[in-house]
Amino acid sequence: MTPVSQAAPLRADCIADSAGGLTFDVTAAVATEAAHLVLRHREGDEEVTLPLTPATTGRLRAALPSSVALPEGHWDAYASVTEEESDHRLAPGDMDVHPSASRVPYETRQGNLSVESRVPATLLGALPSS
Repeated sequence: MTPVSQAAPLRADCIADSAGGLTFDVTAAVATEAAHLVLRHREGDEEVTLPLTPATTGRLRAALPSSVALPEGHWDAYASVTEEESDHRLAPGDMDVHPSASRVPYETRQGNLSVESRVPATLLGALPSS
């Protein structure tokens, strides 16, 4: 099995739906069963690991359902597609974001993929005031 060339970063297309779900389609020529996508909270030690599974030829998919907690803040996206490599930053591809999405993928100034997790506006009225 040939390792993925690091000359070209892994790129992920993202779909963010109104319910808070996110789908990541990663372009990868080679993958193993150990392939995974990791979201790491920028301000803390939290991370969410999602399996990358074959979607179509040359593409792997990871899904973050709305039922999986993703606390508010900015999350950096990483991926590893073979057992031999460590996690690498993902580059953003096409992004399809629903206007009311509470988890929004975006491109950082450095050209990397990150996700901003927000408290949905519908919940703001339900939060107790201090």
